[in-house]
Amino acid sequence: MKSRDINLGIWNIYFIVKIILFFNHIIEFNILRNLAFIVLLLIPIRNKILLGVRQVIAIPIGLYLLYDDSYLPPFSRLVAQTKELSTFKSAYLFELITRFVSTDFLLILFITTALYFMLFKILRISILVIIAVFLLSFKQFPTDFSTNKKSAAQVNEVAESNSTKPVLNELTTYKNDFFNSQAELSISFDPVLANSKDFDILILSVCSLSWEDVKHYNQENHKLFQEFDILFDSFNSATSYSGPSVIRLLQANCGQKSEMDIMSHPSNKQCYLLNNLKSLGYDMEFILNHDGTFGNFADTIQTQGHMESPPKHYNLKPYLYNFDDTYIHRDKDVFSEWLKSKDINSDTKKVTLYNTVSLHDGVFFINNKSLKSIDSYEQRLITLLDDMYNVITELKRLNRPTLVLFVPEHGGNMTGDKTQIPGMRELPSPTITNVPVGVKIIGNNIHREGTQKHITQPSSFLAITSIINKILKQNVFAGNTFTPDNLTDNLPETPLVSENEGSIVIKYKGDYFYSFDMKEWSNYNQ
Repeated sequence: MKSRDINLGIWNIYFIVKIILFFNHIIEFNILRNLAFIVLLLIPIRNKILLGVRQVIAIPIGLYLLYDDSYLPPFSRLVAQTKELSTFKSAYLFELITRFVSTDFLLILFITTALYFMLFKILRISILVIIAVFLLSFKQFPTDFSTNKKSAAQVNEVAESNSTKPVLNELTTYKNDFFNSQAELSISFDPVLANSKDFDILILSVCSLSWEDVKHYNQENHKLFQEFDILFDSFNSATSYSGPSVIRLLQANCGQKSEMDIMSHPSNKQCYLLNNLKSLGYDMEFILNHDGTFGNFADTIQTQGHMESPPKHYNLKPYLYNFDDTYIHRDKDVFSEWLKSKDINSDTKKVTLYNTVSLHDGVFFINNKSLKSIDSYEQRLITLLDDMYNVITELKRLNRPTLVLFVPEHGGNMTGDKTQIPGMRELPSPTITNVPVGVKIIGNNIHREGTQKHITQPSSFLAITSIINKILKQNVFAGNTFTPDNLTDNLPETPLVSENEGSIVIKYKGDYFYSFDMKEWSNYNQ
């Protein structure tokens, strides 16, 4: 082959852009796969029809290699979500596509394309591109040819720089030891505690809210967070999906289980929070501000969480339009109806689980459907926090003894990172699973002694059960004062291990690692 026959044509733009992205640490660059693609494009073909066929075949190959070189989750995980993606509105799907393409990427593409067409007749650009790719091979070898992600050796190299020196076996062993130790933990409510002062329990289950989301929109000092008596700074929801998160909450009387055990295997009856509360005389109540059909959410909560009460819906004016063409009601309106129907003099004590999806990605305002979901998040966030604050204010006015638990399911990942675009939650990263859990004690003219208690230690759902148990044991509502320190002394700590179906993130010796197959581990560089 003569040098003049070495011509990648317009594919030069593709490889130049990828090289630029690689040197800006936006993507990886698998040498063997990209070289094989170059060879495929350079094979001499004289027949114009076959040449056209090669170009058609090259397009999906090039797109696949670009995705494979990215830090995004494996393509198989995207394919696994096809069924759910098919239910999304076209406007939301288009918005998701635009998130994959940043302004910087478009500028790089524009500049590269313009320079190519200005210079391709002057310079042998294909030769320069091939030389650049070969130079990259010297930069990367030795490497793991089986994947474009960080290999085991690279994981160890990163870890060694942090003086941890883990090997893959250590990470897998650590994960197994974690679940084995958690299996030994449980908290059961003593039936004698049914005789303590009665109080209601209101659980506010909020979709798509993490500390990262709160801080990104400068709402960490919102009056709602100031109102809580106890606030968790490092609470791990252990997953980045709604159903599994709520199930973990409703199985919070036992230590953290694996994703498979939570969703597939029946848990011991003593693990269920609602069963334990029922034994103390509590009735159950289940309220949604949505229809609960997506992902069989309501049915899953009832079966896997032992929620005996069917979901309650109110006939209200829609506030938001969901990604699956269903309506969402404003939280303030739902609670207004709930408070109207609430008998503050009733002798029946209730545990109420309220679930809201007002912050979920792909949600649009009824009166402004042109506003992108991600652009409306800040407004929806402030409205939700205001509405939740109003709930607490109204409960304080009613003065009925009530324990309020504010428990977000997971974050919305509004900022995104190299591994996941904004809104994507396939990997339960710490910025998604660290959620602002708050505890508020209301009623019986009770007041807190001392300041708000911040829990900085790594915690998860067992800590919530511990607080409920201490409130029962100390018969807090029988008096007029309480001290948060007495309710948070010796709270169970839970190291960070988060799972989705097909992915896991762990914190090991100060660093984060993730896996999509539970075998190969990669360093998670936030």
